[in-house]
Amino acid sequence: MKKAIITGASGLVGRSVVRYLVSNGVDVLCLGRRYLTPAYVNECFGEDVKYIQLSMENITELPDKINHLNWKVGNDCVFYNFAWSGVKNLTDGSFEDQLSNAIHSPFSVRVAKQIGCMKFINSGTIEETYADWHIKNDTPYSSAQDNYAIAKLASRDMCAMVSYLEKIDYTHTRLSVPLSPELSIGGYISKTLKKIADKESYEPPTNDQLFDIILTDDVAEAYYLIGLHGKNKADYFIGSGKPTKLNDYFKQFEQAISGIQIKENNYTSAFFKTEQLFTDTGFVASSNRFNLLRVKKII
Repeated sequence: MKKAIITGASGLVGRSVVRYLVSNGVDVLCLGRRYLTPAYVNECFGEDVKYIQLSMENITELPDKINHLNWKVGNDCVFYNFAWSGVKNLTDGSFEDQLSNAIHSPFSVRVAKQIGCMKFINSGTIEETYADWHIKNDTPYSSAQDNYAIAKLASRDMCAMVSYLEKIDYTHTRLSVPLSPELSIGGYISKTLKKIADKESYEPPTNDQLFDIILTDDVAEAYYLIGLHGKNKADYFIGSGKPTKLNDYFKQFEQAISGIQIKENNYTSAFFKTEQLFTDTGFVASSNRFNLLRVKKII
């Protein structure tokens, strides 16, 4: 992988992946729906990174925009798709709001093939895995993120079909909860961890579902390795392989900042298996998820 195109480049995961790829000598072209000043692009991604303002609704315009930019795709370019939007966050909004994301994604597969990319990597979520399991087992599924999960499933399947028809390698990935080391971006989980670090009270979680929380530093490395070694038609879960309930995770964080030895929980679930990712790419997440959290800066 000598070059990469990344949609949703200014998001939490996209930005981390861009920086990691650039640090490893990959020439990156970033796509995003927002206008970014050249100064912000340099600060956010690096001086050598090119940025095109392009929403997913207009992804078919990418070939022309690349020509005007005079950026060469070459024969060793990977297309990463992180673009997704809700109303106030990635997971909210109506069925129509969420489904629009899924509709635009397969068009980006076709465009990736058209401009000469060798591989398309799509970003999914653990929530789609839960929904998929309930659908296949005909069991009740109730979630505040049901529209999000259904749209992610639709995106996965449409992208896989289009990649087959267009003859471009397709790799699917699923993430649970990515956290920036500084906890600078994020929703309820990041805000709660900050409150714990500041010794403030916080609203306890009501969700008893298992999550696998992984830091963006690890996520970026995983996507880099998938770009290099990921297999066609693979479906990788990117995580630590140590799922836990949010309430337990918060307790572990309290132990970490207090200097107490963390008591790991022994939850297991087939949804969070990382063996295939390790076998194909060699990726292993940090052994202690709290070591990379810059606790001193947070406190």
